[in-house]
Amino acid sequence: MAGAALKVLVVGGTGPTGPHVVQGLLERGHGVTLFHRGTHEPAAVATVEHVHADPHFRESIDAALGSREFDLVIAMYGRVRHLAPALAGRCGQFISIGGVPVYHGYFPTVGATELPIPVTEAHPVVRDGSGDPALRFARRLAEAEDAVFADHPRATIFRFPMIYGPNNARPAEWSVVRRVRDGRPHMILPDGGFHIHTRCAAANAAAFVLAAVDRPAAAAGQIYNCGDPSNWSLRQWAETIVTLLGADLELVSIPSDIAVEAATTLLPLANTTATHCILSTQKAQRELGYRPVVEPVAALEAVLDWYASPGAFDPDSCPSLTDRFDYRTEDAVIAGYRDAVGRMARTVDQRVASAVHSMPHPKVAGAVDDRGR
Repeated sequence: MAGAALKVLVVGGTGPTGPHVVQGLLERGHGVTLFHRGTHEPAAVATVEHVHADPHFRESIDAALGSREFDLVIAMYGRVRHLAPALAGRCGQFISIGGVPVYHGYFPTVGATELPIPVTEAHPVVRDGSGDPALRFARRLAEAEDAVFADHPRATIFRFPMIYGPNNARPAEWSVVRRVRDGRPHMILPDGGFHIHTRCAAANAAAFVLAAVDRPAAAAGQIYNCGDPSNWSLRQWAETIVTLLGADLELVSIPSDIAVEAATTLLPLANTTATHCILSTQKAQRELGYRPVVEPVAALEAVLDWYASPGAFDPDSCPSLTDRFDYRTEDAVIAGYRDAVGRMARTVDQRVASAVHSMPHPKVAGAVDDRGR
């Protein structure tokens, strides 16, 4: 919705999602200041004002921003427990980006409530993280959300899932892309790749944020899930990449407790999460009028085009990428697993169960069928 021009502070904004947010703000006629560390300087955000400091530390925030005021702050990076109080009373609208690990059950523990399908914003968040590093991380996310609302009661929080797009800090697609480029015959998918975690194209993630910019009254005091309209399993995601590349790469299913390196490389947060995390985005659609701006396959194809662009992607500059591309070990795991499966098939006598329809099928009226039903 068109409105008066706003003075906007975007904290971060140089990753996969930020340039889409900045572009959307500029298209709406708003003035943008980008506050980030200066580590990355994408050309897409070169035309706006840049303030370089570290948004992780309160003293750095105060020194960089002084007493400046803004109509809108979009905190996409840094520590909101410092950013929120630093900007309290100095902005009209505050939008904060959080993450889905805040949900109770995202990190499975003994006796924990499992994630429903789908997960709505009403699902409880982690409040007790004692004794478990993953739960302590989740609890800190919940406490960060509390801090935002404490200083900005009319704030809006978006819970991002796995984001994909150019310049992502963790370029997950590279695990498939490089194997295709290296002419690999196969790739391990832990547990057959049946894990399903909501993903979101960077352009679609930005559209959620911009929907709150357009409808500040509806977004005030609310929390929203974000995600693409399609939920791919890990296998479907890998198969789509292989298909888009026109390649022939066998995806080999091996249990994650055997294919340890593949599981901790390909699954979220080193295979410490629930097998499925499927988010509902109905609330954002209903209250903010959110609609995706890019179809997931088209978005993934654009990412693959980016990988293919000369000089666009440098894997050595991605410290969050954990895949070692250790093909010797990968081949050994596949060969060993197939050998063990073959030996079990030869030494353990098993019978194939017949396919039986669940309802009776008598041949004569008033009689039972051949199974006595």
